[in-house]
Amino acid sequence: MARRVRAVFVEPYLAGSHAAFARGWISRSRHEWTLLSLAGEHWKWRLRLAGRLLGERLARVRPRPDVVVVSGLLDLAHLRQAAGVVGSVPHLLYLHENQLTYPRPGNQPVDRGFATTHLVSILSADGLALNSRFHRDALARALRDFVGKIPRPRPRGVLGRVRRARVLPPGIDFRGFPAPADRPPGDPPVIAWNHRWEEDKRPGAFARIVLRLAERGRAFRLELLGTTVQARPRPLELILERLGDRVVRAGPARARREYVRRLAGADLAVSTAIQENFGYAALEAMAAGCVPLLPDRLSYPEILPGGLRDACLYRTDRDLLARLSAWLLEPARFAPLRRPAMEAARAHGWERRVGPLDDWVEAAAVRGRRGGTG
Repeated sequence: MARRVRAVFVEPYLAGSHAAFARGWISRSRHEWTLLSLAGEHWKWRLRLAGRLLGERLARVRPRPDVVVVSGLLDLAHLRQAAGVVGSVPHLLYLHENQLTYPRPGNQPVDRGFATTHLVSILSADGLALNSRFHRDALARALRDFVGKIPRPRPRGVLGRVRRARVLPPGIDFRGFPAPADRPPGDPPVIAWNHRWEEDKRPGAFARIVLRLAERGRAFRLELLGTTVQARPRPLELILERLGDRVVRAGPARARREYVRRLAGADLAVSTAIQENFGYAALEAMAAGCVPLLPDRLSYPEILPGGLRDACLYRTDRDLLARLSAWLLEPARFAPLRRPAMEAARAHGWERRVGPLDDWVEAAAVRGRRGGTG
């Protein structure tokens, strides 16, 4: 019989997918939660100092929790030390991303300080989970290389902990999304981009491809819904300069309802990413009715069922250009994929994901009462 336990969720970066995960889980969980968080900004300082700051707050939580779940942008050893007696309860570490595998501009080396923080946090946790098999395997490879460069004596056991880590994908809130249904493509079809305009998503590649499509005379419009850290990133600026008359919107939606509505008005959703540990944006676009075209790498093969992989995964930018060009010339070729994509996205809804996450927390609490870890 499932038990209800007292749990604390520690999130040092409460924004974006981190916030969606924390709030989505807590709002649907069978457990009793307290959320300790900091604003989603200054991530480098969070990784260095949030453990101490939030550990002091954790020490004051009453009644004492049965288990603590910690997101990865902090030093877990610092948190447990600052939490005092509360630091002795089981602490579970959930990694959305890590700095060992995150792409670095100009092939810069791994920041040893950040890498060491992740290593120590993994060793300080009583349980570890990641959001995809791809993320777990990539982290294990990166840690193996990093540990091999550490002067002896080296920390032991970290690779085994990562390889034994649970894979627990997050859930997605699909409330307000349209029900799976067939509908004809737009005239002309609409291509959606709902990723960040940052280098790990390769927006420059996306810009080059849509410009080539226009040169080939293909008819299409663009929904550019990604967030920006600059006023106008160069790839976005280039698209607006040359294809401005095709752009329906250039900028994030003002509210969730508008975001869903705009995605639901699009036909195709493209990713050119070189960094993706789960795939929130792709799954939201699919759930809204977009047929995805995703690179055959990273976590993308995991989020698509076998029946969609051949049609919706591409290997190279040239392959993506050819696929888009053919589909825009004959939209009837991708239209039958709309409903299967919408149905596939629903498999990632919170109603299917919250149970395994809750079970992970309950099992740790039970082990803690018995004096065990794992």
